[in-house]
Amino acid sequence: MNFKPLKNKDFYFEYHRIGSKAFRDKVRYYEDNRSYIGQLKYQERIDVDIDYILCLFEIGKYHKFLSKVDSLIEVVIMDNIYGYNGVNIYNDLLFKKAACQFNTGQYIKSEKVLKAIVKLEPENNLVRTLYGKCKRKQGRDWYEGTKAVAMVMLISAISIVFMELLIVRPFYNDYVATFSGMRILFFVTGILFLVGNEIYLYFIVGKEIGYKFDFQEIKKRFLKSEVK
Repeated sequence: MNFKPLKNKDFYFEYHRIGSKAFRDKVRYYEDNRSYIGQLKYQERIDVDIDYILCLFEIGKYHKFLSKVDSLIEVVIMDNIYGYNGVNIYNDLLFKKAACQFNTGQYIKSEKVLKAIVKLEPENNLVRTLYGKCKRKQGRDWYEGTKAVAMVMLISAISIVFMELLIVRPFYNDYVATFSGMRILFFVTGILFLVGNEIYLYFIVGKEIGYKFDFQEIKKRFLKSEVK
């Protein structure tokens, strides 16, 4: 996208004319015209700064977002800015900060921010979901290990089904009961490992930020684990 040469007073209007979803264009426009930003009225500058940092998040510039978000959060607090485009901007910036920390591998820092958000929004399921992901990443060995064992059990159960149908039943009928028992044992054990893995994760998350059982969410996570 090409932009017209600017006068100081035009920057604010030209920036917002770019389009609400043109995140990359707005970031480039902001960064190419930094000399105009300091000359804006205070409220206009804060408005543009907030929109710019939200655009950084949307295009995945997580490190740059993190380098700027704390100072902007301070401004939001000092100026009592409660809403921006219909959103609680303080909570939104905190959550995006935690998401950026997660996406850059800073799981412990992300957890601390998420705990602060839970105190403000105890019913926010996105926060709880991200907190659980932080725990998964930090406990990757036990979580992935348990899931791997569960998948081995389920694959073994499926293999036994094929062996039973193709070999045991036609040629070794006396062993049908044994293979059926093994199939059920492996299948049930695999399911228990998957379910137990998610329940344990929920226990860890609930112990740290409060329990909130969402059975639809548990079901969704369980089915996702089965697919993987």
